[in-house]
Amino acid sequence: MPGAWESEAEWRRLKRELDAWRALRVRADALGQHRSQLDAAFTLVDRVLAELRVAMASMTGAGPSLAEQARVHDRRLAWLRRLWDFFRERFDQRDDPALGAVLTGADEVVWSCHREPFAALVSKDGAESGPPPLPYVEPSLTPEVFPNGLVPGALRRDIDAPFLRRALDQLPFAVVRVPASCVTAPWWLIHLGHEVGHVVDARLLGYTERVAIVQALGLDARATDDWMQWSGETFADMYAALMHGPWALWALATAETHDVAAMVARRDSYPPPVVRLLVMAHACRVLGASLTDVESDLAGWRVIADGDPALSTQVHDGERVVEAMLSHEVRRTQWVTLTGWESSQWCRQALGTWSATLRKRPTTLTAKPRRSWARALVAASVVRRKDGEGSPAGFDGESIGDDLLTWLPAVREPGSRAAAVDVTRIADAQAVLLARELMAMEPRR
Repeated sequence: MPGAWESEAEWRRLKRELDAWRALRVRADALGQHRSQLDAAFTLVDRVLAELRVAMASMTGAGPSLAEQARVHDRRLAWLRRLWDFFRERFDQRDDPALGAVLTGADEVVWSCHREPFAALVSKDGAESGPPPLPYVEPSLTPEVFPNGLVPGALRRDIDAPFLRRALDQLPFAVVRVPASCVTAPWWLIHLGHEVGHVVDARLLGYTERVAIVQALGLDARATDDWMQWSGETFADMYAALMHGPWALWALATAETHDVAAMVARRDSYPPPVVRLLVMAHACRVLGASLTDVESDLAGWRVIADGDPALSTQVHDGERVVEAMLSHEVRRTQWVTLTGWESSQWCRQALGTWSATLRKRPTTLTAKPRRSWARALVAASVVRRKDGEGSPAGFDGESIGDDLLTWLPAVREPGSRAAAVDVTRIADAQAVLLARELMAMEPRR
């Protein structure tokens, strides 16, 4: 019959493995790329483990009573190991040769997209961003971000306990899922601009402020409700345009279905696809970005929307929403300024220079890398992908992907990615709450 000794031995094993894993990851992260995320994840698990040890030391009695207490602790330790496994699997993917290459590239794209507005605010009023999102690869068709405030399904599986909803509604940092297809087609890392937009939104704007922007437009009641519900995805689309220009729109258009019935279907978090695409195109237009490469698509979308008065109205309302978002100020600064937007960076001529660069092997750079370079490399790869698709010989996807993944780490912005804020203090406080909930609730068998 399992008892106190077995439970305490399992606690020691988990502690030993956790410490060894942290030491291994610190050695592997010589550049300090993920130090803040690692510190946060380790602190969260380690502090809960310490709190559980105190409770385990108070076990009393003998026989069935002691065995039942031990089983409760065993279940708690099993859940905590699952939490650690969630983090461990996502960090350790970087040790895999294939996954490591695309994640190294994804790290640069995520950093470039995430850091831009916060760097502007740091120089302005000292605002700090916290750790950037941690990319990881998972078999899926689309990227998805799990920002602070949302627990991925992997942690909810087979766990039916109220403490999870109350105490683990926040992760120490955001994680962003990269589709496994990006291993062979890394130019689709361009979709990370949208996903990181959700994290930026959560930290600098948020639902309440987005709702206020929509309500201030004076739309009718149904439209106001719709655009309040769609505002999060609309902001992320706008942010993607700010990160990659019209190439984010082109990439989104290729991901959306071209079936007319599906293009006009209502969704929960998003507008109907045709409305979404036309509203994002309007954002690009307001930003002064060239839409030449999506002109034929635009015409088709417009025909679909104009054929339905309700859709046409939604497009018009959405254009007003995205204009209001672009002009909205965060600490007296508009998004165009916060993100360092320059329309000339994303025209074909400018990206053509990057396309030529991509075909060469990286050498010693003659200039200090700029944060936007990673985004430009991805956009240039998307241009090569688009142009190659229309050529008689097709395109050499292997070369495009290999060039991009070779160049992305070569243009890494110098310096550590560690957050200025004390992430361990935040994670420690969260861990104490989690441990209390874990010990107050008896997880079901």
